[in-house]
Amino acid sequence: MNPTKGGLKLSNLYREEIYLPYAVAVFEGHFGGSDAFANFYGKLTDENKDLFLGVASKYVFLVKNGDWHVEIKDCNPVIDYLTNSFKLVSIFALIESLSSEKHEDFYDWLRKKEHAVFPITDTTHLRSLQDEYKTTYGSIRRCVQFFQRLPESRQAQLRLGFISNGNPAVDIKAVAQFLYNLRSKFVHEGEFVLDVAATPVISRHKNASTLTSISMPVLLSAFEEGVVAYFTLATQTN
Repeated sequence: MNPTKGGLKLSNLYREEIYLPYAVAVFEGHFGGSDAFANFYGKLTDENKDLFLGVASKYVFLVKNGDWHVEIKDCNPVIDYLTNSFKLVSIFALIESLSSEKHEDFYDWLRKKEHAVFPITDTTHLRSLQDEYKTTYGSIRRCVQFFQRLPESRQAQLRLGFISNGNPAVDIKAVAQFLYNLRSKFVHEGEFVLDVAATPVISRHKNASTLTSISMPVLLSAFEEGVVAYFTLATQTN
């Protein structure tokens, strides 16, 4: 029988014997061995096991071992900036899935606050409200929190890998926002993710000159460490 909790089906946990090997293949090394991983996994609640198995299995197929293939004559089947664009979208989708909060768009958020914010007097006022939304509720907030849980050494590597106007990122929030903006540009405007590459990339973003040295393997390692940090914290607050 499919296990349930509070009326919700735990479909990933129901398929534990299928999905757990994928999770082991990716995350066991982050714990130093099978015994430590088993100890970690055993401390998770059923709900968190279900979430962990879902994230791990999707990550394996969409990102870790997944590539966007092109079937066109005289064209490489896997083009790095094409496959990296889709991988970055998948990474942030999985990060956002690590939250029980339901998505609420900017307009719905404004309607809840209408007596406090209306009338909106000008574009400056509107922009400040949008910034407040992003800070207090928007998807980017959850993504920033994910990166803030990374080990300090990984945060330092990512900060040094994002140079803006000659200066490394002052904090990991700036890196998370930059990567999220790359994702959004691809999702909403069809702009390929060119800055996540095997070699350093010089570009311009929001009137700033940038030098990015964040490869996809580095980003995958950061994602895996972030997942471990998220669920390790969950075992401490059960």
